[in-house]
Amino acid sequence: MSQMLNSIVAETKYCLHDFSFLCAHRKSPSFFARKTCRLTFPVVMGIVLSLPKAAMQVEINQFTKKFVPHSKSATAAALFKARKKIKLTAFHELIEHSLSQIYAADFKKVLGCRLVAVDGSIFEVPQAARKDFGTLSTRSVEIAKAQVCALYDVENHIILEASIAPYVTNERDEASQLIQQLERKSEETGIENLYIFDRGFPCKRLLHELKHTPYIFRVSKHFTASINQADLPDQIVTVQDSHKEKIELRVLNIDLGNGKTERLFTNILDKEITAEEFKSIYRKRWRIESRYNVLKNLLDIDNFSSADKDLIEQDFYATIFLSNMVRLAQNYADEEIRKKNEKKGLKYEYKTNTNTAISELRPMLIEALMANPLKKVYLFRKILRRIEKSVVPIRPDRSGSPRQKKYASEKHPMNKKGNR
Repeated sequence: MSQMLNSIVAETKYCLHDFSFLCAHRKSPSFFARKTCRLTFPVVMGIVLSLPKAAMQVEINQFTKKFVPHSKSATAAALFKARKKIKLTAFHELIEHSLSQIYAADFKKVLGCRLVAVDGSIFEVPQAARKDFGTLSTRSVEIAKAQVCALYDVENHIILEASIAPYVTNERDEASQLIQQLERKSEETGIENLYIFDRGFPCKRLLHELKHTPYIFRVSKHFTASINQADLPDQIVTVQDSHKEKIELRVLNIDLGNGKTERLFTNILDKEITAEEFKSIYRKRWRIESRYNVLKNLLDIDNFSSADKDLIEQDFYATIFLSNMVRLAQNYADEEIRKKNEKKGLKYEYKTNTNTAISELRPMLIEALMANPLKKVYLFRKILRRIEKSVVPIRPDRSGSPRQKKYASEKHPMNKKGNR
């Protein structure tokens, strides 16, 4: 896995300096053509991938001083114009290159499938972008918001697909589009996906679109009569999808042990797979919630560097790319930690600290993209050793009722500090 990360960074660096990649992803043949241009294509992409969160002029000055020391620093306005020359497809292709390498190797599966959680979230965007994304209106103010949806491999901790859209976008429509994209790519690679959805997603249209794909839905009390009235712990019911086609579904009423019941339904009818197994599989869906927490609170994904729609999307996909790279490094470090501790008889297993991993890896990735190959290998070894030293225990089966709020909500809680 260390070699894979190294390989992905090497290919990313090659793409950024490849003339054919530039030609494919610039908006006009005249862009980035002058040899005297300060803001070259690799420099502009490097700045965006470094996820600038401070004042843009400060970020440009620091990047230029470190990676292009013999060049004069450009202005923030010049960078804005240069970024507008780049198509969003450049970031999509970098993500696709990385995913193709990740899934060309062995990866964790459940029931022979890649386990994919589907979930949406609301992101705040700059107020100046409200015409492009829309607003959430309260009694006193209108706040610019965007609707985000992601498909997340919960076993391998990789974001497979993601999109950012106007606030009024239906998350089911957004999820449907992402699933279709992923299924087309999965057919080419021979990977079968098992989708898990929360209770906001069940609809007859998705049932029709997923009729040949395994899925598990959590359902509320109000969906279709046949599922609503299925009171047995485990039973088969028949429903109609949006095209009036009949589908057999397995409905599971799972006792949570606190007097509450959770209702799931699936098109996996194999009785050898027990209700407890489905409960265990569905619980893994919560890992996508943790990933959204990382994106928002540790990577500051919604702290956008511009109010322009195109540049907001660039920031969004650059963060998705970096998030996957950080997680890939963590996967490697976690495996090394497990091997070292397996014979120690420790009470808990341990994993790497995500905050530390992001803090160490983010600047290293950009340096690796700009450094010579020998220095890149040295950087990887150094950073992975640091990541392995910062660990936290994995406490299984943690549960309990939510804590009641005693104080007013905090904007910057102590247990969710960032890494800058």
